[in-house]
Amino acid sequence: MVLVAAMALGAVFLVKAKSSDEVAGGPTYDVPADECAMVSRALLDRYVPGAPCKRTSARTVAPDEVTYTPSWATVASPAQPSSIQVVLRLAKTAPSMYTHSKDTLGVYEATLTDASSTEMNPAELGPKVQKAVLLSGSSKSFSGRFDARIIALSGNAVVDVVLTDWTSTEASVDALKVVAADIVANMS
Repeated sequence: MVLVAAMALGAVFLVKAKSSDEVAGGPTYDVPADECAMVSRALLDRYVPGAPCKRTSARTVAPDEVTYTPSWATVASPAQPSSIQVVLRLAKTAPSMYTHSKDTLGVYEATLTDASSTEMNPAELGPKVQKAVLLSGSSKSFSGRFDARIIALSGNAVVDVVLTDWTSTEASVDALKVVAADIVANMS
């Protein structure tokens, strides 16, 4: 089951720009001040009301790569939880990490009925995003659940966001775009 992970705690920035140095044609970001602040509180209240932030310890995979994985899942409806799950990876090798992440979408796609995968106009997520891909569809495991996933590249950051809800594929995609854009905006 895909867990949730949006970001909590208001419009506090997710990651702050370290300098005007560019990585992969974009900004270089530092570690998040608070991983639960990646998504604005207003958006969390809108898409996953009452969901607490599940913090995880940052993982250092390589000397220059750190991964953060906060998530949120509603508890009001245990039978039909909506969720947001974020994986933020900061690394000098972000462009190759983005390509690898994009290439593994097929594994996730296998869990969806009527899966649709499209390259996005990165401007939909803000001016700092160089590339983005969107995958969406209905869950094969949970009748009535809809999943949407965006993987985006912004400088030295790869942002991977999954949103699940019980309304429609279109509603989950629309909500996910708003959440992903908020994360990127909070990274400045």
